[in-house]
This record gives sequence, C-alpha cells and structure tokens, in this order.
Amino acid sequence: MSRSGALDRIDALLSEITDPPFVGVIRAEPLALAGTPVVCFWVNGRIDNHQTLGDIGSTTTIMVRAYWRLQSSRAVQEAIELDIWDAAVNIDSKLRSDANLDGNVTDSSVGASSVQIEQVGDAFYRSLTVPFEMHIYGEITITP
Repeated sequence: MSRSGALDRIDALLSEITDPPFVGVIRAEPLALAGTPVVCFWVNGRIDNHQTLGDIGSTTTIMVRAYWRLQSSRAVQEAIELDIWDAAVNIDSKLRSDANLDGNVTDSSVGASSVQIEQVGDAFYRSLTVPFEMHIYGEITITP
C-alpha cells in the first residue's frame, strides 16, 4: 500500500472521465483556474481509527471538486447544469470502480455530493464537491 500510489490512481481514474470533457485534472486545491470545466482533488483531512493491539488504521478524506466558470448566457447555464449532474454520476462511478485504488488502500467510500458557487482567484465558479474517503487498515504499527 502506498499513499502516493493512491493519489496516482485517483488522478488516473478522474482522467478517464469523458462526460463532461474536463480540460484537466489538478492534484491540488486551486488558487486560480485557466480553463473549465476542470476537476481538482486534494487531501482534506485524516483521522486514526480501527485500533487493534498491534496497529491503527486510518481514514483519509480527499476532496474532489469540479469547477465551471459562471456564464450569463441562459443556454450555457442550462448546459452547465447537465454537466454538473453528469460529473456527479461519473466521478462517483469512476471512484467506485476501483474501491481499493489498485491495492493502495484497504477500501474507500464516496460521500454525498454538493453544488455551490465559489470564488477562486478573481473569478466565480459553479462547483461540484464530492468527498472521497480512503480507509487503510494497519497503517501505523503499535510497538509495546
């Protein structure tokens, strides 16, 4: 199991999504965006759990977020709504298609998605957020 391998696998899975056609996958929380739609992901938190006498497991939350630049055209706004729904389904489907991320985690789960308007840099975007939890059993060895 490898933390870097898990991140590489998430990157590969998100890169396979063709609907909507993301212009890129960014492995970081963005400070600015050059083009949209784009999907980003980053580590959002980690907690120890699953403790036994010999080891401790963990759950790490990855924030997956897709962005669309706000547009004034009604037709474009309506197309973005369909893109957001497609992205919600396809991100969920891709992440669930490899629950152990090519053997780099014990298991994973996809949380409930949400949509909001947010500012990145000087621009405003519609964003879709999908929390993704990775579970690694026995990640830390306890030495008596």
